[in-house]
Amino acid sequence: MEIINDTIGGMLEKIARRYPGRDALVHTERGMRYNYELLSWQVSRAVGGLAALGVQPGDRVAIWAHNIPEWVISMLAIAKLGAVFVPVDPGAGQDDLKYILGQAECVALLTTGDLADRAVSLHIPSLKSVIVFSPKPHEGSIPWPELMTMGDQANLEKILKMEKAVHPDDPVAIMYTSGTTGQPKGVVLDHVGLINKSLCSTERQKITEQDRLCLFFPLFHMFGNTCIALSGLIRGAALVMPSEAFDPVKILETVFRENCTAIYGSPAMFIALLEHHAFRKDRWASVRTGIVGGAPCPMELMKRLVEEVGISDITVAYGITETASWITMTHPDDPLALRVGTIGTPLPCNQVKIVDPETGEDRPPDTQGELCTRGFLMKEYYGMPGATAAAVDRDGWFHTGDLGEMDEKGYFRITGRLKDVIVRDKTEIFPVEVEECLYRHPDVSEVQVFGVPHAEKGQEVAAWVKIKTGSRLNVQDLTAYAEAHVAERMRPRYFKIVDAFPMTRSGKVQKFILTELAMKALGIDPS
Repeated sequence: MEIINDTIGGMLEKIARRYPGRDALVHTERGMRYNYELLSWQVSRAVGGLAALGVQPGDRVAIWAHNIPEWVISMLAIAKLGAVFVPVDPGAGQDDLKYILGQAECVALLTTGDLADRAVSLHIPSLKSVIVFSPKPHEGSIPWPELMTMGDQANLEKILKMEKAVHPDDPVAIMYTSGTTGQPKGVVLDHVGLINKSLCSTERQKITEQDRLCLFFPLFHMFGNTCIALSGLIRGAALVMPSEAFDPVKILETVFRENCTAIYGSPAMFIALLEHHAFRKDRWASVRTGIVGGAPCPMELMKRLVEEVGISDITVAYGITETASWITMTHPDDPLALRVGTIGTPLPCNQVKIVDPETGEDRPPDTQGELCTRGFLMKEYYGMPGATAAAVDRDGWFHTGDLGEMDEKGYFRITGRLKDVIVRDKTEIFPVEVEECLYRHPDVSEVQVFGVPHAEKGQEVAAWVKIKTGSRLNVQDLTAYAEAHVAERMRPRYFKIVDAFPMTRSGKVQKFILTELAMKALGIDPS
C-alpha cells in the first residue's frame, strides 16, 4: 500500500478545501451543524487559543468530556498545533483522573462545567490551564468562548510556523488502556499511524465523502475518536452525533432523520438498539455499512443486521489501542459465516501471524496460538520502557495476548484471551466457543462465559445469560439446552439469568467483575 506521509492538521486542511460546504459534524441533541469550512475555521481558532495559553508542540493536553462537538474540535486543534491529545473517560474517578493527568504530565485540560471543579482541585504540578466547554466562568478555569477569542487575536505568522513544523512521525495522542490489571498504560501514537490505519479501514468499508457516520461510541475510546471520527473526517464524510452519551431513543431517531449510511458499535450496543421498543427497521433503510467491534459478534446478531435490518455491507473488525486501531477486518461482500466466524483478513498496512505463546515460533494454518501484528504500532507506553519491551519484541511484532488461528485463505479468528482461558481438570476451555453454542438458543439475547475458582478442578465454568424481552427461559431450561448442545468437556456448571452485565463505558463486558460477583454468590473464598 502507498503510505500517506501527512499530519492530521494537514489532512483536515486538504479535505476542507475540497469539500468546504459539505456537512462535517452534526450534533442533533445540541442542534449544532458544521460544514468543513466552518469546522476548519473553528479548529484554527482553538489552535490560536491554545498557543496563546502557552501550549507548545509536544505538550500533553487532556480532553475530559462526553460526546460533544467541542471534543472533536479540541482533538483536531491539539493535533494541528503539534501537541498531544490525551482522552480521559468522563466516568473516571478522582484517582484515575489524577493518575492519568500526572503520568502524562498534562499542561492543560479541556472539560465540561460539571467536571471542572473536580479537575481544578487536583493540584497536578504540570497542569497550568483548565478550559471549560461552557460560556460561564468557573473558578480557576477559562471558558471555551474566551479561548476562541484568544485564538482570533493570536499571532498568525507564529501559529503557521508551529503548524508547519509538525512531522507525520511526531506523537499526536496518548490513549490509556483500561487498566483492568494494574495501572493503565499510556499508549503513544503518531500522526502517520492513525492516518494510514484510518485510510486502510475506510477503504475496506468503502467509505467516501458521500457517507454519513453515526457516532455514538464514546470519544474517549479509540473506536470513537479514531475509528469513526478521524476516519470519517479524512475521507470527507459527515460525522453525526446523536447525543452526549449512549441513548437508544436519540440514536434511533437520528439514524432516520439524518439519513446515516454507516453505524458503529459493540455487540452489546447493537443489541440494545435492535431490542429497543422504538426500533423500526424501515427507518434504517439508509444504513448500508459499519463495524461491529470490541467483542465477538454473535451469529444471530449478524444475521439480524444483514438479513432482517438490511445492513448488507456491515463488517466485523478487530483492533487494539497499541496497534493504532484496526488490525484485521472482514470484507463487505464476505459471506455471513466469515463475518461472524472470523475477524477477517489483515488490513494492507498490517502484517499478522500466529505464534506459539511459549516459544514464539510461527504456527501453521488452523493451529491455535497467540496473535501478533506488525505495522504502524504505538511508539511506546509513555514512561514505561519495561512494559514497552515486554509487548513489542526485537523484530517489531506486538504480542496481543489474544489466542487465535489463521485458515488457509488468510482469515483469522479469535479463540480467546490468554488470561481468559478456563482450565478445568487440566482441560482448556475457551469462553467464546461456549458462548457461540448458547447464542443459538432463540431466547438468548446475550451471554458471557467465564471461570470461577474450584478447589478440586482448578476452575469451573459459569454462564450468565440475558434473555430476550418476553421470554420465560429459566436456569433449568438453559441447563437442559446445554446438555443437548454443548460438548461435555466445556459445558457450564453454573448458570444465572441477569438483566445486565458490568461494562466499561466503551461497551466491553468486564469479565473479572463477573468472576468476583459469582464467587461472592457461590460463597467461594477468594484466598
